[in-house]
Amino acid sequence: MIRKRIWALLCAVLLLGLTACGAPAGTAEVPPAEPTPAPVEEPTAAPTPEPTEAPTPEPAGISYAEAYSRYLAVFGALTDEVERRIETHNAVLETRYPDSYYMNSSYLMQVYIPFRTAYPALGSALAEDSLDDALESIRVFYPDAELTATAPGAYEAVYTYVDKTSGEEVERQGRCTWECDGATGAFRVLAYLDGELTEFTEFVPQGEDTYLIYTMTDKVLVTCTDSGVTALLHVHRISEAPLGTFPGDMRLCSLEEDDFFPDGVADEVWIRSDANAQYLLTLENGDMVFTGKVSQDVLDDAGNKVGILWQDIEPIRLEK
Repeated sequence: MIRKRIWALLCAVLLLGLTACGAPAGTAEVPPAEPTPAPVEEPTAAPTPEPTEAPTPEPAGISYAEAYSRYLAVFGALTDEVERRIETHNAVLETRYPDSYYMNSSYLMQVYIPFRTAYPALGSALAEDSLDDALESIRVFYPDAELTATAPGAYEAVYTYVDKTSGEEVERQGRCTWECDGATGAFRVLAYLDGELTEFTEFVPQGEDTYLIYTMTDKVLVTCTDSGVTALLHVHRISEAPLGTFPGDMRLCSLEEDDFFPDGVADEVWIRSDANAQYLLTLENGDMVFTGKVSQDVLDDAGNKVGILWQDIEPIRLEK
């Protein structure tokens, strides 16, 4: 009897514990809480790169206009040096022989204008960013000119030219090309009339302040520094029909002989040994020497000039 009571008491206690663990009467059962998700890390922003300088554009190089300015400076220094020495030399003879200096074989009557080419100057405004300005300057001489850039540093102008040499006006077709090497400042200018090459000029830096100037009548190696011309080797060719001991007809250089543009190096022998030289001018260690031929007019019985006789002369030293 006692065991039955104890068992009943245990069952009651057990039931009471189960009731305490459930939801209160009349209350909806609360579902178990969702598990808390693990915190998600925010993506880290990529670090801001350090500012870098924009790449420096490659230099466009030397324009034709700039190369032409350098040519003018070299040409001007060369011309001034030679003309001053010729004038000094002749002045001594004029003082010493006031009545007959012009008959002296050492008296130099020629004017030193060796490079008689016009078309390098015609394109003096040519640069990549100013074709309009260049065309305007060309049209001062050729109003119908058209100008195009054919490649970097290369240009071509076409125009008409009125030739009056025959006494009548004859329209001819002109064309000129300018090429400039932006790395060295060398340039070449070719001029044509009716498709025939009538003029060329090459200006080619040789290094160490030495420059080559090459035209149909002249070839020159000149060293020019801030202090002036320090060395010179210049041949001027006979450019008119000679008589007497000098054989041949017009003696002109041509691009078929040598084409130095843009980076060729001229050999001194090519200048010194020119068989068609009218004169050779050298400047070495401060001494300028003129060698070659001087011209004398050949007259007929009536006193009219019928030609030129070239005579060899002794070397002439041209003092400062």
